[in-house]
Amino acid sequence: MSAISIGTVDNENRCDTGSRPRRPERNPCQPPVFAKVEQITGYLARVAAVMQADGSLNKDKVEILATYVQGLSYTFRALSMKYPLVGRDTGQRLGARDMDSVESGFPVFSEPLVMANDAQQAGRHLGSMPSAERLKAQMLGQIIGERQIPSRLQFALSQRKYYEDLRRGHLFWAQNDPEIRWLDTNEARSRFLVHWAVYDSQVNLPTIYFMEVKDTGRARMPRDERRWPERGSRGK
Repeated sequence: MSAISIGTVDNENRCDTGSRPRRPERNPCQPPVFAKVEQITGYLARVAAVMQADGSLNKDKVEILATYVQGLSYTFRALSMKYPLVGRDTGQRLGARDMDSVESGFPVFSEPLVMANDAQQAGRHLGSMPSAERLKAQMLGQIIGERQIPSRLQFALSQRKYYEDLRRGHLFWAQNDPEIRWLDTNEARSRFLVHWAVYDSQVNLPTIYFMEVKDTGRARMPRDERRWPERGSRGK
């Protein structure tokens, strides 16, 4: 069995500030947190291609890894919609996003747990919210007519987009159940690749597991209810 943990974010400030004074409200050495994480997930596709070229990963694992990475990208995009206006007057208490600023630089384990709970109620929230078009029209009216920054309307729109992302699905959850894929080999017995993923609560990193198994049963493993109870998983 093998496991892959998604890389860590460098929390050190590597930007050379020099001797020139800098306004405190603008810090180019600290880009948005989720933008930084998005960059990491973007690099993973290229890293997987290199690992496939040197034989560290085969084609099946690269395809599976790409699916999980895409789910991570959707997940962080949703979280970026949840926390776009922290520190501004939105009329509601936003709270602070919980990030592991000591080790991984990724969101702490509680974030995907809360997101999973929000996903269960996404339809109800969206049903009680104004449409995106209506919110945008109200924002335009406040900007032009009242000459004010529509922070509260921006917050409402961001929350709508957050729940829309959750309802769309294909996200990386705290626990992603095992799935199984048949490996096309020339061996007498069938071989399968079992994979699953978790958001590791100890190190606050998404971790993907692979396990190759040789099928010794009479029925193919994905169809054997005694050996493979996850009948809802996508067996290939």
